[in-house]
Amino acid sequence: MWIQYPIFALILLFLWLWLATASMRIKAVRRGELSLKAVNFVLKDEMNKRTRLLGNSYDNQYQQPILFICLLAFLHIDGFANLGWYSLAITFVVARYWHCFEHIRGVNIRHRTYAFALSSVSLFIGWGCWFAVMSMQ
Repeated sequence: MWIQYPIFALILLFLWLWLATASMRIKAVRRGELSLKAVNFVLKDEMNKRTRLLGNSYDNQYQQPILFICLLAFLHIDGFANLGWYSLAITFVVARYWHCFEHIRGVNIRHRTYAFALSSVSLFIGWGCWFAVMSMQ
């Protein structure tokens, strides 16, 4: 089942970001740099830049990737599997990892924008092709 690989890669990204964000927040609370109230109510203004960027990147994983996972599920249900769809899925996953890397570093907004654009184009092409194929049936 080809869709398992890109979905598994996205889930690994979700998990890593969740663990990294939680770890950074716990360490900041233990050091006294962050209050439990700030963690409980996600008061990002009180968090240091790295913790805030990790949290934002984690939050971003519940936007485009969820739409892409839904697309892959529809492709699987409808029995579509070929090199084109697999290449599109790999492009999307690589772009999301790239976007995450650039987001966490918080250094070059242009590179982050390129990564976001690549994942967006992959997502739009995927949904557009799926709708086109479904409308022909």
